[in-house]
Amino acid sequence: MKRFRSFFLAAVAAAGFGGVNTALAAPQILAALPVESGIPLTCNNGVCAAELSTYCLQRERPAPGMGTAYVPAAPEHFTLVLTADNGNEVRLPASAHMTFVENRGFMSVAAAIEHGRLNALGAGTAKLVVWKNASLIPVATPHDPNPLTAEEIAYATKSLRDVGREIVDERPAAQAAQLLAKLNAALPAEGAVGAGHFDGMWKQAIGDDLPPLNPVGNAARDAYRECASGASSYGYSGLRRCLEYRHDDMIRGLNVDYWQNQPGS
Repeated sequence: MKRFRSFFLAAVAAAGFGGVNTALAAPQILAALPVESGIPLTCNNGVCAAELSTYCLQRERPAPGMGTAYVPAAPEHFTLVLTADNGNEVRLPASAHMTFVENRGFMSVAAAIEHGRLNALGAGTAKLVVWKNASLIPVATPHDPNPLTAEEIAYATKSLRDVGREIVDERPAAQAAQLLAKLNAALPAEGAVGAGHFDGMWKQAIGDDLPPLNPVGNAARDAYRECASGASSYGYSGLRRCLEYRHDDMIRGLNVDYWQNQPGS
């Protein structure tokens, strides 16, 4: 399905930790925007995954290449929440069950788990909770000419991550980007888009929680309407790509602000 073309190809790569060029220096440590309500896992072709909104903590490091594998800097910052059919809930450290891989540069990471493994854990549904100050470290590779040091990791995931929380995480644009990611994940897999479906799709994915003049909701709605204006001619796959572009554009702008205001800049 076109819906999962980039997202689940990345997730499958994560399962095998493939796609990493061992001749290159370690890429950037990434911050993950918090979602304490949890991101529902979407399943397709035997893989269940959630898309995380991320940004770069280290401007001087190279951006992650396609399929770059990551691990949580702190296991307690990512929680896999499993709900059984009878309503019982189990919380597990996501790092013990999921893989994390670059999805669209430094702006998105896919967290994935095999569907069969979820079933074996007794899950009817599952979601991934991202807590405050969460960050992701690239998996170390052999023969790295410039590997991450323990001191560098500690500085990026603590001091620089604290700066990121103040400059990026709490900004309306960051929350708007996350709304676009949530809306994108809720879109149907494929098919034509009817002009009368847009409001219904927004309400189903986002709900009525945002006041009419809320700046977060307004920024996300404006981006959604711009994408939806041509969606009836190119279908859900085009709408999805447009929403991804708008999401990534918001993250890039926030990352530039972060780079210009981080210590030593």
